[in-house]
Parts: sequence; C-alpha cells; structure tokens
Amino acid sequence: MKTAAATTLVLAAFLFVAGDACANVPQMRWTEACVKAGETAELYHVCQETLQHGPDAAELTAYVVLAARLATWSYDDTVGSAEQLIADGSLPGAQRASYQQCISSYGTARVQMVRVMEELAGCDFTRAGPELAAAVAAMESCGKGLVAGTPLAAWNAADRDRTAVVYDLGALIVGRAPGSMNP
Repeated sequence: MKTAAATTLVLAAFLFVAGDACANVPQMRWTEACVKAGETAELYHVCQETLQHGPDAAELTAYVVLAARLATWSYDDTVGSAEQLIADGSLPGAQRASYQQCISSYGTARVQMVRVMEELAGCDFTRAGPELAAAVAAMESCGKGLVAGTPLAAWNAADRDRTAVVYDLGALIVGRAPGSMNP
C-alpha cells in the first residue's frame, strides 16, 4: 500500500510539473508499455512490478518518470545498506573497496536519473538517451567488482534490472543512445 501511495504522489507531481502533454509522445496502457519495453521475460516482469501501481493509461514520459523515481529510491536504499555493511566492519578489505566503488557508481546513476526526470518533466528529450545509457553503465560498473553471493551483488542485480527498464521505456520515446549497450 505504501508503494501505491508513493507512486500516486510521484505521478501527481509529474503531471503537475509537466502540465500539458509533450508533443509527439504516445499515450498507452502500462501493460502495452511493458510489452514494448521488456526485452526479456525478466525485464518484462520488472516493468510490470514497476508500473502496475501507476495509471492504466498515460503518456510514456509519465511511465519513465515513475520508473526512474522508483529506481532512485531503490538506489538510496541500496547505498544506505552498503554503507551500513562498510561501517560495521564485517567486510574484508577487497569487498570493502568494491562496495565503496559501487557507492560511487550509484551516485553517478542517481544523478543521471534525476536529470532525466527533470528534463522529461519539461518535455526536453535532447539528452535523455545518453543519460539513461550512462545510468545503465554505472550499474554495470558496480556489478563487475562484486563477489557473487554477497548482499550488494544481489541488490545491484535488481537495481540494474530497474535501470534497464527505465532505459527501455525511455528508448520508446528517444530511441537508443548512439553507441549504447543494449541492456
């Protein structure tokens, strides 16, 4: 229930800030957006989990903003948990360094997501593709240094999927960033 209330608040804030619809951005049902954006069964499922509490039909920008907001909240939770594990001294030295690198990568991804949300609220799509690709790259960078089976490896895998869903939803509006990976 808490997620549904937060989702409603995010969408209401977006619609208040954005006002009128953005030109040339399609409106569709969230289920259709997930079918078009979900490149794999797993990402389709993550998309459904992300958008199911949103409106049945909305402009794609609203879905991107919603997914980006939920991703940034998850980033914040992950960073808080990683910082706690570092602070309690339970991590060996190599893992501690990997966790600290991930915290930096999460900061990069968060900055990119916030920029995208702000730009889409103003119907500015000029930098969204590269910024979303940079967020995906930051999540990938974090995952490369982690030991399998560690808490942060699992959290990062989930956050990487959330980030890929935001990227894929954004790509329905702006296309894929030139030279970007296909998350």
